[in-house]
Amino acid sequence: MAGLRISGFNSGLDIDAIVKQLMKAERTKLDKLKQNQTSLTWQQEQFRDVSTSLVDFRNNKLSQYNTLNSMSAKTSQLSGNTAAVSITSTNSGASGSISVSVNSLATSATYLGQTGASAVTPATTMADLHKTGATPKSTAIEVGNGAINRSFAISDSDLVSDVLARINADKELNVTAMVGANGEISFRSNSTGAGAITVKADSIIVDDATVKPVKVSGKDASYTVNGIVQTSKTNTVSVNGYNLLLKAESGTNGESTVTSRVDTDAIVSTLKSFVADYNSILDKVNGKLNEQRYRNFSPLTEEQKADMKENEITLWETKAKSGLLKGDSALSSLVNGMRTSLSSTVDTGSGSPILTVQSIGIVTGQWSEHGKLYIEDENKLRSMIESNPDEVIALFMAKPSTAPSTPGTGIATNKDYGIFQRLSTTLMDALTALSDKAGTSAYSSDKNSTFKSNSVLGEQLRALDTKISDMNGYLIRKENQYYKQFTAMETAMNRYSSQSSSFSSFV
Repeated sequence: MAGLRISGFNSGLDIDAIVKQLMKAERTKLDKLKQNQTSLTWQQEQFRDVSTSLVDFRNNKLSQYNTLNSMSAKTSQLSGNTAAVSITSTNSGASGSISVSVNSLATSATYLGQTGASAVTPATTMADLHKTGATPKSTAIEVGNGAINRSFAISDSDLVSDVLARINADKELNVTAMVGANGEISFRSNSTGAGAITVKADSIIVDDATVKPVKVSGKDASYTVNGIVQTSKTNTVSVNGYNLLLKAESGTNGESTVTSRVDTDAIVSTLKSFVADYNSILDKVNGKLNEQRYRNFSPLTEEQKADMKENEITLWETKAKSGLLKGDSALSSLVNGMRTSLSSTVDTGSGSPILTVQSIGIVTGQWSEHGKLYIEDENKLRSMIESNPDEVIALFMAKPSTAPSTPGTGIATNKDYGIFQRLSTTLMDALTALSDKAGTSAYSSDKNSTFKSNSVLGEQLRALDTKISDMNGYLIRKENQYYKQFTAMETAMNRYSSQSSSFSSFV
């Protein structure tokens, strides 16, 4: 606890004001430490902003581009009997040409009977459906669809619509039941394929010499592909990567022919998205590397903020935060690695005309754009995709069967690796470097993620915390020392004044 402080009663000095002025000079040292701490904190936050963008680009976008489906999209053409077959989709494994003849379509099992009612309305009850003189009256309806059988309890007072709703709601039974206005009752399987519908409701459904239920079994589809007869429970079939819908029997109209080709539009669209995402991340990093630094704008102290308006503080701090990552070595290395990954040649096959992105019409912009990509010649890009699809895929997705002994070493210039793998490795190297330097996460895209303590900036911030703590202790001791000195002066002056008064009394 500080000793008792005496005001300047004898000297007439404003000791508090003097001490405050003396301490103001001392506190500039503390202010400088806190400003350095704020700058490092801002710098760390900016590194995290860049890091999370890199993680998002690498894990959520680049990884999607680096899949076979995105870069080897196929489309199909149908010729011949186009009424019998349609193409629903084509996957990347589709190849060659197939001829398809539809022998018969898959059908659903049905059951159609007549109830004892001649007219049905929304108010019709189950009692109204009973056959004349039927005894005993039904207490349940049993419905079967293939191997699935259900029994639905009924009473005479049940509305017909309610009973139908219960039958139709049974997902496993999977039938649609209806009653017509003239009393007909039908059950139809919701799926196609071989099987039968069975119904037991003797007191409701007429089954005699004059009227009998009509029962039609479901059938599997039969179709012939390149001379081979095949069957399917549904009319949707998959053959050699082609997903087809069988629509009608081919009959005398002949075969349907399906052929595949590279989906140029889809691949061009993928590459356009890649270029846009690549440019976006490059712009972000280059923006930080080349951002103007205002060295005369240091973080504001609390005392300075107290004398400023809110908008003035905002404008000041915007300049103070600018350029904190300017020329950073880790970010510079990232940009160089990204540009090298794009410009280095890739082995896309012996004698291939495609070695770099420039070979397919993708170029970098002006020097001032720091490596930004442009699709300069879309016609050339389309032509290369159509004439050399495998080589274009290899340019972006090539990967050797045996990984290098040290993963990541030299991949940016290794001709055995495609552009996507090179970029993925380059980005991971940069994320690791940023993690070591700023304590950011190499795997999280959360902009509020916590920082690792064992990083270069983390260590610097810890050291500053210690210095700030030590400086606060020093300032307390210094202030107490000043007050102690002034107290001693006041005490001496008070003693001198007392002695002077004593001498005066003898005169």
